[in-house]
Amino acid sequence: MKFKLTLNINRKYGSCLPFNYQYEQSAVVYNILAQADRQYSAWLHENGYMLDNGKRFKLFSYSPFFPTKYRAIPSAGCLEIINNEVIWYISFIPEKSTADFIQGLFDKQSFVIGNKNFKVAFDIVGVEAMPSEAVLEEMRFKAQSPVCIKYNANGRVEYLSPDNSQFKHGIFKGLMSKYESINGHPLDFDIANFDFAVEKKTVRSKLITIKGETDDETRVRGFLFCFTMKAPLELMRIACDGGIGEQCSQGFGFINAI
Repeated sequence: MKFKLTLNINRKYGSCLPFNYQYEQSAVVYNILAQADRQYSAWLHENGYMLDNGKRFKLFSYSPFFPTKYRAIPSAGCLEIINNEVIWYISFIPEKSTADFIQGLFDKQSFVIGNKNFKVAFDIVGVEAMPSEAVLEEMRFKAQSPVCIKYNANGRVEYLSPDNSQFKHGIFKGLMSKYESINGHPLDFDIANFDFAVEKKTVRSKLITIKGETDDETRVRGFLFCFTMKAPLELMRIACDGGIGEQCSQGFGFINAI
């Protein structure tokens, strides 16, 4: 289920947001969950849904911020938000994430996003449950946040581009694993029947800094693009609500139907 959050800027720290802020968005989600329901937050953060092999899933995803008016300042590495209003979309899979639960949890919350150079204080002034998207077995989507597929080669992590033959396999594997983690059993569906076609002219690479300015700083490469996907309704719903690819709970793989 997707939710539209309307944010207003509290300009006590200014109006400039660093380019790399999506990891900090994840911390905001966890902190808000913890304020109202620590047990739920601990489950989401430490366990998520878990497969027998120990792989864990945090079944939510979120979009970048969408200011109504802004300007990029590349020389400073920031966005200046000009108007006060910003829109943010968050989507949850877990059953406990009902409309009443999320609306009550996020409404009238405040938080700060940024780094030592730039930060912005936000107040949540509206939380709206979005109508459920009509899910079909074949749909066209746009990735609103970068889609990340990792490949381990001789102990070295590589980030695959959509033109790599293994990219489609990574998307398929992620959706199938999420299905199994939710339902407790695998879906009887073969990759031979899974269609995932990227519109090559729309592909754009994006490098995201995770845990910036810390000893654990890493950089993750993802890709923005439009695509068509064909799969069973169960997988299509997971993609719509939980994102595609890896690290969705850190701001990757949020998609919208076109």
